[in-house]
Amino acid sequence: MSTSIAEGLPVRAETTNEEALERIRRVIAGGGSSNMRNLGVPRPLVVAGARGCTITDIEGRELIDLNMGYGPMLFGYGDQDVLSAIAAQMRRAHMTGLPSDVDARAAELIQILVPSMEQVRFANSGTEAIASALRLARATTGRNLVVTFEGHYHGWSETILRKTTPSLGSSEVRSGALGMIPEALRHTVQVAWNDIDGLQQILEHVGHSVAAVILEPVLANDGVCGPAPGFLQHVRELTTRYGSLLIFDEVITGFRVAAGGAQARYAVRPDLTIVSKVMGGGFPVAAFGGSREIMAPLARNEALHAGVYAGNHLAMVAVTACLEKILANPSTYEYLEHIGQHVEQRLREGVAHCSAQVSIDRVGSVLAFGLIDGDGRSSGVIRRRPRYSMDAHRELQMRCQDRGVYFQPNPREPWFLSTAHTRPILDRAINVILESLGERATSA
Repeated sequence: MSTSIAEGLPVRAETTNEEALERIRRVIAGGGSSNMRNLGVPRPLVVAGARGCTITDIEGRELIDLNMGYGPMLFGYGDQDVLSAIAAQMRRAHMTGLPSDVDARAAELIQILVPSMEQVRFANSGTEAIASALRLARATTGRNLVVTFEGHYHGWSETILRKTTPSLGSSEVRSGALGMIPEALRHTVQVAWNDIDGLQQILEHVGHSVAAVILEPVLANDGVCGPAPGFLQHVRELTTRYGSLLIFDEVITGFRVAAGGAQARYAVRPDLTIVSKVMGGGFPVAAFGGSREIMAPLARNEALHAGVYAGNHLAMVAVTACLEKILANPSTYEYLEHIGQHVEQRLREGVAHCSAQVSIDRVGSVLAFGLIDGDGRSSGVIRRRPRYSMDAHRELQMRCQDRGVYFQPNPREPWFLSTAHTRPILDRAINVILESLGERATSA
């Protein structure tokens, strides 16, 4: 055993990333407990530890991380405010399945930061919370149909995971994974992102059957694409007119693009909101909530949401610690905007001097960077899927990983910045990326 000099993390120097991953794959199908995450390691990378904005692999190498656990780490890895609170709770009780004095504080902090969430229910993941929110919407409205938008990801539950396909005028419904029951998606319909005319057309045809319109207020699971000016306001008007609930999936944007999430950034109040990621600081927790009226069926046991581990004491303490830190540090988002602008500007200036075709998009501290094929950039207001060059992007990612910078090899997965990222660290990372881009162009 040895230790990483910078972080004091234990490292098994006699084991390589390849050897360690092969051992893992012998007992864990695919090497990890998520198909999506397994696709993130075209070159083996096994983590020994993480601090700030760096990860240390099992060989003792440190890498600047632009993935940050897929988004939860707003304050960086190993944040002592969160870890100290968790350690203290561990000495009291970490799981009893009964109400605790920490429950109310966690929910009160969500309500302070996101006023539309007057009451909440806690869950263990975004997928869980979204499935429950959709069930509640159907119970509340007495309707079954749900409208979604192309490219938006709302978890992998049976009734919402679908492949992109035209909605109106097409009877084809394609499940998002093998083994899913196609009939489970018969009560969903899809429209292009930022296509307000398309949404209005759907509601004019079947609005009386639509229980909810669900969306990521900032598309961040298929690259990054913010709402067109006025789009969210128009969606709010249409859902109100047709008596459908408006659901914001803020699993990614909640507490990240603003203290109050995207609904605060764009000044639109949804009926139901799902939050996760940032609020747990790396602990598995999510919540969904809305007005007391909408949440009332749950209080009366007329709608179902359950889970033994939902709202466990450690999760509630993690939420409390993270959200109290956000409340106590209002300049957090100014800093994240500052470094986000810096990264975007440096990347745009750098790629302007190379032959690679690159798509760069950003909202706050969420940034998409991906190699594309020729004219693959989106154009116009309505969002079309960028034609990413997957193989070229993965090749670039592996070059950067070899040089101490990690980001997800799938260009549809965004980068996440944290308060642990400093300009000097980010400049080092950008230099590696631009140098690798230049070398790739030379060798092509």
